[in-house]
Amino acid sequence: MSLRKLLLGVIVVILIYVVLFSRALIIETKVENMPRFGEVNFKECPAKIEIKEVRDKIGNYVNFIIHGKTYTLRGFFGEYLYFPEGIFLMAGYPSDPYAPNTDMVFLDSFLNKKWERCLGRSVWFKYYHDGKIILGDGCVYWIEAETGNFKYFCPKTGLITDVKERGCLSYVASAEGYVYLLREYKIEKGTRVAKPWKGENLRALVKVGVGENYIAVIYSFVNPPGDEKRGLCVYTRNLIKLACKRLSYTPGQVAVVNNIIFVKDFYTGQIRAYRVYSLL
Repeated sequence: MSLRKLLLGVIVVILIYVVLFSRALIIETKVENMPRFGEVNFKECPAKIEIKEVRDKIGNYVNFIIHGKTYTLRGFFGEYLYFPEGIFLMAGYPSDPYAPNTDMVFLDSFLNKKWERCLGRSVWFKYYHDGKIILGDGCVYWIEAETGNFKYFCPKTGLITDVKERGCLSYVASAEGYVYLLREYKIEKGTRVAKPWKGENLRALVKVGVGENYIAVIYSFVNPPGDEKRGLCVYTRNLIKLACKRLSYTPGQVAVVNNIIFVKDFYTGQIRAYRVYSLL
């Protein structure tokens, strides 16, 4: 058998596989330019802010001292962030599902209070996007930095592990392995990417990467004995499943550029690239 016929046969087998068993192929590839992963670099806060966390018999609260003025918020832990619209102060009980509240105050660039909010559950900062402060834990909140007005979404089960925005679409991932598609903050569709282990999971990582045409989801579930489920799945922007691939390493972050998926190793930081071949 000639090499040409062998290659043709391999191509035919791949096409049959795509048509019958999957809508796409995910193939590891080499690229020269890798994306930069990491948190958004916020501007340095122009005001000097001192945080004092106080715990006594009355309760837990956090004092934010700014130019001699003190803002007291209830909570075990406090944090502040500086956005183009101003300074965001928040205090609460991160990762405590039974926490009574999350308090927040927003100051303008002249250190005048613009608004304050108290949410009756535990949430914490996820990221900032296009004028919106995004908080999450058991629910996800989109808060307008200018006004303090907000929308929220609570999945039926599982803590929020990731939130990504693309135009009017939002993608929310949960520790139960679900990814939800919301349009204008109203749920449109949900799908389960993978199931965690039964019982306790020492790690339940589900992250989303959003591109122009594709949505990539990575997951890693680890049980107490150390067994791990880990993989990569690719969807259309409307959450139509295209293909999934098991990974030989623990994924930590994911990004999508055109038809290439970039996955960063949780432990080593190595970035691998995967090209998506799809008829959709």
